[in-house]
Amino acid sequence: MDRKRLLYLLSSDPRVSPFDINMAYDAGFDAVVPYAGVDAATTTGLVQDIMFSRGPQGARSSSIFVSGSDLGVAEAMLAAARKALFPPFVVGLMIDPRGGYTTAAALIARVAALARAGGWGGLAGRRVVVAAGTGSVGKAAAALAASLGAKVILTSRRLEMAEEAARTVAALFKAAVEPRAAPVEADLAALAAESDIVLATGAAGVRLLSRATLQDLRGSKIVADINAVPPYGLEALQPQDDGVEIAPGVRGIGALAVGGLKFKVEAALLKELLTAGTPPVLDLTAARRRAEEILAAR
Repeated sequence: MDRKRLLYLLSSDPRVSPFDINMAYDAGFDAVVPYAGVDAATTTGLVQDIMFSRGPQGARSSSIFVSGSDLGVAEAMLAAARKALFPPFVVGLMIDPRGGYTTAAALIARVAALARAGGWGGLAGRRVVVAAGTGSVGKAAAALAASLGAKVILTSRRLEMAEEAARTVAALFKAAVEPRAAPVEADLAALAAESDIVLATGAAGVRLLSRATLQDLRGSKIVADINAVPPYGLEALQPQDDGVEIAPGVRGIGALAVGGLKFKVEAALLKELLTAGTPPVLDLTAARRRAEEILAAR
């Protein structure tokens, strides 16, 4: 009997993102079943119902996608799902909190590739500022940059928010980042001036650095932005820019250049859920590896 390939999308948010639903269908799933308002406590029962109802063979045709705006809650849901599984009832698992992991993986892969092309040899030892880094993308990007040997500063307008984000990065990813307050543009501009790489990971439609500030930067630097909604996070940077020199020695990566790779990474991971012989667990590390593979194959 042909088993329908089902994806159960568990989100801690009040609503499930249509972005992920659309991508799952396009990846080839026969049906996507969304569950909103899920937490770690309710994940266990959902996973057991999913795996027991289809039997050991049917479980292989089932996959679970964990999402939600809160990284800590999403990771706790993933941990609960992994704990609930046991042979022969095993399903594929993927986590991408509000797209944060695939976006961060694409962002860091793009930046690292541009750094290597510029003769830097990668991110090791580089000073990286993750501006407005308290969201899922910022925290994941900070963790990935630190794992590659960068010295990472994570900023927020309020110091306590930056400190909380740094604690989350340490707890979830065992990565050390420095929290700093940047309540006004001048504070962030000072940090950018002292850094090699600036990653704008703030909310859509919020400008972090003006054109004048960016054009005043000196020395060899890379700047990148994930905000594709005007006004952009970095004013001098256009969404389609990919390595464009926006000031002497300053090269930029825009939101669409990042987003194009993010789309490919998420699509590839979803297809892996469908095709892997052994049901995988696809997390931030898997997203980073896939982003690097896609860029290397260009």
